[in-house]
Amino acid sequence: MASGSNWRSKLLGSLEGQLQLATYTAVLIGFTGATTTGLWLSNRNQIRNGEAELQANADHLNNNLEAHRHLGQGHSARDWSPTIEEEVRQELRDQSSVRTTLWIELADGRLVLPTVGPIAIPQKMMRATMQAHKQDPKTRLISVEDEDYLTLLGRSYPTGERLWSSAKAIDAGRIQNEFLGWMILIGVGSMLLSLITITVMVRRIVRPLLHLSERSAALTADTLNQDPIPEMTAAPKEVRQLARTYSDLMERLALSWHDQRRFVSAVSHELRTPLTIVQGYLHRTIKRSKGLSDDERRGLKTAEEESIRMRMLLDDLLDLSRGDSGQLQLNQEVVDLGLLVEKVADLSQSNLTDRRLEVLNNIFIDESSEALADPGRLQQVLLDLIDNAAKYSAEGSLISLILRSHPDGIAIDVKDEGIGIPESDLPHIFKRFHRAKNSSGSSGTGLGLSVVALLMSAMGGEVCVQSKEGEGSCFSVILPKPASTASSAS
Repeated sequence: MASGSNWRSKLLGSLEGQLQLATYTAVLIGFTGATTTGLWLSNRNQIRNGEAELQANADHLNNNLEAHRHLGQGHSARDWSPTIEEEVRQELRDQSSVRTTLWIELADGRLVLPTVGPIAIPQKMMRATMQAHKQDPKTRLISVEDEDYLTLLGRSYPTGERLWSSAKAIDAGRIQNEFLGWMILIGVGSMLLSLITITVMVRRIVRPLLHLSERSAALTADTLNQDPIPEMTAAPKEVRQLARTYSDLMERLALSWHDQRRFVSAVSHELRTPLTIVQGYLHRTIKRSKGLSDDERRGLKTAEEESIRMRMLLDDLLDLSRGDSGQLQLNQEVVDLGLLVEKVADLSQSNLTDRRLEVLNNIFIDESSEALADPGRLQQVLLDLIDNAAKYSAEGSLISLILRSHPDGIAIDVKDEGIGIPESDLPHIFKRFHRAKNSSGSSGTGLGLSVVALLMSAMGGEVCVQSKEGEGSCFSVILPKPASTASSAS
């Protein structure tokens, strides 16, 4: 069942398949129509030619009979003497042949047959011919003892006599069969050649469209202007026009994306300094002011937290903007991850008043916990992951920071007991502005994890996630070891 579905999808699910199917169908219909029409015309021509031949023989015989005053012009077979009848029979023999037979039906129903010779006279055919014409005067073809005959009533005389002629249709059948054989042979060869030509032409037409599709699939914000579409001079006019339109669209997108980057970078820079000043003044006001009421202090504390959140958002936007423009700078150095994890845990304790945080160091004593990273950026990554874990975990739940060895270096796991991530969202969780479908109850912009992925990539590491909805998540940060440590370990 699956193979049938795949076959239909391949044939009908693509432009190339539909064009091929349409042309194959047209060729098949054309071939069938031409063959059928040819056979019908051939059969009709054979019958007409046979009738014309029989009519010519009958007319010639009638002229001779009238010339000798045996029939026609008031003469009747009742006036024949035995000698005249013998002359008529001899005339019938002269006009007959191996294929053709002529005879006269008298008014009383008797038959005047050709003179007996080496060729047998098919009397059964004669009787069958006259009987068939009595039932249907338009009868042309009859079959007697597995033989087909073409029959014709050549002349009816006023005195009651009728002149008949017939011919075997076996030659017409043989010619028709030969014609059919050649038609099939030539038609099948032509159809195969047509199908091959159609396949090549359809693929040539579709190839530029496939090229545009591949270019679209590989298109990113950074390659909008770096890899222009070449001129498709061999493609059809409509495809060339589509390629030009697509190229113009890429240019407009590149310009729009460039303007967007400049706007985000400029706004982030302009807002970051005022927000830092506002945050500083709020912090000093809370610390130094003595006459504030509890409500006023809570309001200022809320304003300070929101200003911190806005500054972190601007920092994320700046990092993404720098990453897109290739201006993201990091200070790679050897970092002791054991110490850094402890520091990150201490910094997080103040924000996790209603969550439990534990640190597990699973690195063996004789192994180094050093890795290559930017300590400030790595600290930002871990704090973002811990904040993300706390955001989607219940009060009193446990968040674990686990340091462990990894085949590609050293890994730091941030594990929680939160709501987890649906399986359908896992492939997209590190994309910008993407939020899992079960995260609607929590605030967020969808930028935090995309910044984490950007920073880890810039540090030469990676971040991955394992999660099941309702059972929590585990984000793993993997960093390479220093060259000296890696070589000594190997």
